[in-house]
Amino acid sequence: MIIHVPVPVARLTMVIPALNEADALPDTLRSLEIQAAGPPFEVILADGGSQDGTAALFLNITRGWPPRQRTARVVACPRPGRGEQMNAGARAAAGDALIFLHADTCLPPGATRAVAQALGDPTVVGGGFRHAFSESGPLLRVISLYATARSILRGIHYGDQAIFARRSVFEALGGFTAEPLFEDLRLSRGLRTRGRVVTLPLSVSTSARRLRQGGVARTAARFAWLKLRHALGADPSRLKGRYPDVR
Repeated sequence: MIIHVPVPVARLTMVIPALNEADALPDTLRSLEIQAAGPPFEVILADGGSQDGTAALFLNITRGWPPRQRTARVVACPRPGRGEQMNAGARAAAGDALIFLHADTCLPPGATRAVAQALGDPTVVGGGFRHAFSESGPLLRVISLYATARSILRGIHYGDQAIFARRSVFEALGGFTAEPLFEDLRLSRGLRTRGRVVTLPLSVSTSARRLRQGGVARTAARFAWLKLRHALGADPSRLKGRYPDVR
């Protein structure tokens, strides 16, 4: 009989990649501020060269956080690129577990405690949250249900589901790849090769702003076509150039 000894998480690090996110960031930071007692955490804003005061706003909002329980700092990245920014934040991290949080995605109450509890099982290497949009609409609801079902059944999480991982496993996988698209998908697949991947029974709330800007149905169809072309071996750099607004 195999007995799994719980592995406590001493500290979490949240990495937020951002580029001109002054409008979206306050709600995300509020969702972190209200996290209940649990493991202490730090928040690293990996800024890709924002021109709208994102970094200054981040520091101003987090200045009053209790330093023993949660800290915040900015890592300036030499160039924008979500994967590279998240890697830079992870290299600066002090936590033994990492949560990668988009600047327009809010964590639910109890999220940090749930991540720590999940990683207390030594067989679990990472995972993500259930998906939900902050806006309403029948098609958005269908997209969220599909994303959540995919995660539960296949262990695949995308970036807007707040992927988390043991830092040691993340580093062993080499972090995020340098390709400009689907860096979150590649990490998710890599995690599955290292141990159990879980979908927590809590939902993040992510913005549907990019879907709505291009039309929900049209953008969703374009993203599905993008994923198909990527699966068939298309060059991510060329795909990114053709579809610059798709995350």
